[in-house]
Amino acid sequence: MSAPQYFFGELIYFEAIVRFLFSHIATWLFFMVLLFNFVRTSISYSSKKEKHKASDTFILSLVMFLSYVSAIPIDYLFRLTEATSLFYPKTFYLVLDLITIWILFHFLKMNSGVGKICKRYLLIALFANSLLFFLAQLDLLLMYEGYKELKPWWFWSLFTFGINTFDLIMVSVLVIQKDFLGWYKLSEKIKGAYSRP
Repeated sequence: MSAPQYFFGELIYFEAIVRFLFSHIATWLFFMVLLFNFVRTSISYSSKKEKHKASDTFILSLVMFLSYVSAIPIDYLFRLTEATSLFYPKTFYLVLDLITIWILFHFLKMNSGVGKICKRYLLIALFANSLLFFLAQLDLLLMYEGYKELKPWWFWSLFTFGINTFDLIMVSVLVIQKDFLGWYKLSEKIKGAYSRP
């Protein structure tokens, strides 16, 4: 850790602040998306369809922002106390993602096609994030128990790249509001194939 610096007469640990902000960049992006979609809902639309579309994406943005922002106090307390735990940092994020999936799946009914597309993207990306968090935590447990050596391997890079990519996909779909990766079409085809007798 770098030495603290004086800024306007106060001793500041810039490296710790930058690390904290960088680790919560997805939360900031979801906040920006929430504001963006709030502005969309405030614009008066002539048709009921447009109002449903704007309100659906706003509600989804709000749920995602609340999910991500709720992790900040706990993460901050762990960093402040420098507490270490076998079950931290991955398990807490896994539980948050699973709770968010449960809320999206059971409590939010979308009234527009755009809302359904966004919701499907969020569910798929959150499930992928949950799977990555679970595998990372399992990896840490195996290392802690001595079944694996503590050394870098390809999964750690995949984990970092995957989590950030899926976060970016969730942010993008709430802004673009289109099936830009074809996930919705593919999931509808799979759903249709399983529903046939």
